[in-house]
Amino acid sequence: MPRIWMALLLLAAPLTAQAPSQAEFDELKRKNAELEKRLEKLEKQSGAEPGADELDKAVAEAEAGEKKPGSRAQARESRGRELFGFDLGSARVRLIDISLTGLFAVGYSSVKDRFTEGLNGGGHDPKRRGFTLQQIELSLSGAVDPYFRAEAHFVVGEEGFELEETFFQTLSLPLGLQLEGGYFLTEFGRVNPRHPHDWDFIDQPVINTRVMGPDGMRGLGARLGWLTPLPWFSEVHVGVQNGNDESMVSFLGEGHHHGGEEHSEESLGGFARVERDIESLYEFVYLWRWHNHFSIGSNAGFSVGLSGLFGPNATGDKGKTWVGGADMLFKWRPSNHQRGWPYLRVQGEFMYRYFQADRGVLEEDPADPLDDIFLDSTVLGDWGGYLQVMLGFAHGWSAGLRLDFADAFREGEELRKDDPLRDRRWRASALVEWRITEFARMRIQYNLDHMEHLKHSTAHGFWLSFEFLIGAHPAHGY
Repeated sequence: MPRIWMALLLLAAPLTAQAPSQAEFDELKRKNAELEKRLEKLEKQSGAEPGADELDKAVAEAEAGEKKPGSRAQARESRGRELFGFDLGSARVRLIDISLTGLFAVGYSSVKDRFTEGLNGGGHDPKRRGFTLQQIELSLSGAVDPYFRAEAHFVVGEEGFELEETFFQTLSLPLGLQLEGGYFLTEFGRVNPRHPHDWDFIDQPVINTRVMGPDGMRGLGARLGWLTPLPWFSEVHVGVQNGNDESMVSFLGEGHHHGGEEHSEESLGGFARVERDIESLYEFVYLWRWHNHFSIGSNAGFSVGLSGLFGPNATGDKGKTWVGGADMLFKWRPSNHQRGWPYLRVQGEFMYRYFQADRGVLEEDPADPLDDIFLDSTVLGDWGGYLQVMLGFAHGWSAGLRLDFADAFREGEELRKDDPLRDRRWRASALVEWRITEFARMRIQYNLDHMEHLKHSTAHGFWLSFEFLIGAHPAHGY
């Protein structure tokens, strides 16, 4: 096996040698990686950010690393001579970063399994008594060249194998601009753009499941970001995505999954689902987001964001959906923290969905047209949010509390109390997390749920989760 890898290196080496600009870029990335490792080591030793003199020392050591006896470059060249009888020279080959993340849960709910999916509607939530495979994620990321970087994320879960994201981002556009294109999670709020292993809690907030869908809203498209010249961090995003991806439950998606059944023939609120192709600009979903961050002294920071979506829904040609949201995040940690502990983090989101359904027919029994229900153009409204607090009280240990609320109305009618995706509900969750290392953590969570569609409206859930990481995973957003 080592000979195969070395042969691949030799095949790639002439290509690198013919493109000196690429070799210089790879050398710069290597030095940057060495610098990051040095800075991480210094931070672990001191518990504080390194000063300017330490930065200069780290840079100097990174630059001199190739010249030291026993360096990686000399070891690579020595191994090449041992295997193939000649020197690999100064060629550089940069392999992409690869990581594997696993999330598993085990637990118990006071309601039977056929009701648990209504309680935990997220695609990666624990859904049954006993064990649940939340997801196994394979991630690949790296720089394409000095102008682009790319990521790809593949997931295996309860529903099988799927592509979660694959996209490119520009690195050197002028005027603070960045272009992203491909298949990606919609950059709405704080939870939807993040993968499950980046969540604080084991399950997805209730309002995200209802508005963004069980697996998060995503699709093919493009997004343009602009880092404004304001005196604080302020970034504006505008984007466009196909509205007919199955994950777009508020638009042209295939509907929610709940109660152990797939309701792909229905749109939101029980309306018959009408197939719509991408034929014009009206079949796209449009995004805007404004994200701001403010530093509060040297130990705290506050972020606030506003997001909006607009696009067609699956009730007919005149069906339209608007979604608005606001989110916030507050972070604090003292100057004498020990690798990030203690800390305090407060996060919250609020969403409102305005769903204008087109006129249509609801078939109660396809074989009996006499029982069809003719529906006028109707407005459905859904709103809700969550507020969570995470406290890191000792090194590696954290405790959290989250409160969820969701409600809905239907124009001219009472609340649909029998719909687990639109009834009034609230949830209180308590969490204890043990981050064993930077690559493994355990969490135990208790949920107290109240849903109007349940015969016994209150339910209790106890869940234990284990997570591991192998390899180098791309950095998550702040």
